[in-house]
Amino acid sequence: MNKLFYNTTVRQLFFLLLSVSILQVACKKDNGAPPVIKNVRLVDSTKRDSFFVQAVIGSLLTIQGQGFNGLSHVYFNNVDAPFNAALNSDQNIIITIPSNTPTQVTDASVPNQIKVVTTHGTALYTFTVLEPPPAINTISNENAQPGTAITITGSNFYLIKSIIFPGNISTTNFAVSADVTSINVTVPAGVTTAGPLQVVGQFGTGVTPYPFNSVGAPSAGFLANFENGNAYFGWQYWGGIYTNWTPSYLATFPGNTGDFIVVNPSGTINAGDGTWYADNRAVNVAAGAWVPSSNMSDPVANYALKFEISVAVPWTAGSFMIAPNGNFNFLARYAPWQTSASGQFVTNGWQTVTIPLTSFLSGSGSYNASGSPANHLSDLTGSSNSATIQIMLYNDGTTPITSFNAAVDNVRIVKIK
Repeated sequence: MNKLFYNTTVRQLFFLLLSVSILQVACKKDNGAPPVIKNVRLVDSTKRDSFFVQAVIGSLLTIQGQGFNGLSHVYFNNVDAPFNAALNSDQNIIITIPSNTPTQVTDASVPNQIKVVTTHGTALYTFTVLEPPPAINTISNENAQPGTAITITGSNFYLIKSIIFPGNISTTNFAVSADVTSINVTVPAGVTTAGPLQVVGQFGTGVTPYPFNSVGAPSAGFLANFENGNAYFGWQYWGGIYTNWTPSYLATFPGNTGDFIVVNPSGTINAGDGTWYADNRAVNVAAGAWVPSSNMSDPVANYALKFEISVAVPWTAGSFMIAPNGNFNFLARYAPWQTSASGQFVTNGWQTVTIPLTSFLSGSGSYNASGSPANHLSDLTGSSNSATIQIMLYNDGTTPITSFNAAVDNVRIVKIK
C-alpha cells in the first residue's frame, strides 16, 4: 500500500473520530445537564425589564434560563401547568399560572416553588403565587339605605380588611362566605353621596365601575327617581301607580329611597294577554340622556339598564318586557321566576336588577323578541342620546297571572365596563 495514502487515510479517520467525539460531548453538554432557572418575568411588554419572585394566579410568565429542551412538566406549587411547546425554547418557557394553583392563603403547606422537569433533569426556583385582588360582580341593592343589609358577590374575597362606601365611610363589620365569593354587610350610617364601593383586602382592592347610592347624586344616565319636583322625576304620568298619589303602598314596599311606581293589576291576566297599557301594568319612563353625546360610539356591551325592584307576592308567570325609545324594534325580557329553583320570585326588600343592553334583541314589534342584539347605542335610542324606557307586564305564557304586586324605582343606564 502507498505509504502516503495510508498516512492520509489514518489522519482523516483520526479527525473524523475526533469530530464525532467532540459532537458527542457537545450533545451531552446540551442535553445531559439538568435545566437551570435564572429568573422569571412577566410577558407583559410594559414590564419586561422587571424580574419577579411572586405573581398572582393567572399571570402569563416567561421562565428564563437554560437546558429547557426536552421539557415535560412545569409545576407551580405542585400543580402541573399546561404549556405550548411551540412557544418555548432552550432558554425560555412561556406559561400561565393555573387558576387552581394553591397559595399560602388556601394551603399553608405549599412549597412556594416553580419546578421545571425535562428529560434530563429538574430545576427548582423559589416563587410565591399570590391571590388576585378582590373583584366585585354585583351588589344586591345598589341604592340601599343606611342600616340595610346587602350582599356583595364576586371573587377572591381573601383576607378582607374593610368595605369602603361613598364618602370614605368604612366598616369592618361584615361576614365573608366560606367560598370567598360573597360578603354580607350592613350599609353604615352617613352614606349620603354617590360613588364607587370598595372591597379592601390583603391582595388589593376591588372597586365597582358604577356608583353605589346613585340616588345620592344622580348624573348622566339616571332616567327616573320618581321624586316629585326633582330634575330626575322621569315618570310619564300613566301606566302604573304612583306612590305620591297612593301612599298606602309605602308600607307594602319598605326600605325605599323615596317614591316609586307600582305594577299591581286589579284582576287576573289571562295567558297570552299583552295589553300592558291597561290596569296598572307598566312603568313608563320619560326620555332622558342615556349617555353623554360624546359616548354614543361606545360599544353597546359597555352599558346596562338598571333599576331597583321589590316584589311583594310570589311572581310565578308572565314577564316584564322592556322597550326603549317608544317603539318595539328592540325588546328585553325579564322573568326572574323562570330561573328560580322554586319556580317563583319574591324579594325581601329591594333588589337591583341589571339588564345588559346586549339583552335587547330585535323583534319587529313582537313581544317574543328573539333576533339580534343592537350593534350601536343609536339602534336603541334613535338619532339622539336620549330615549324613553317602557317596562311592561305581559302574560307571554300559558298560565294565568292571578296576582301581581311589584314596585320599580331608580331607572338608569349605567356603564358596566
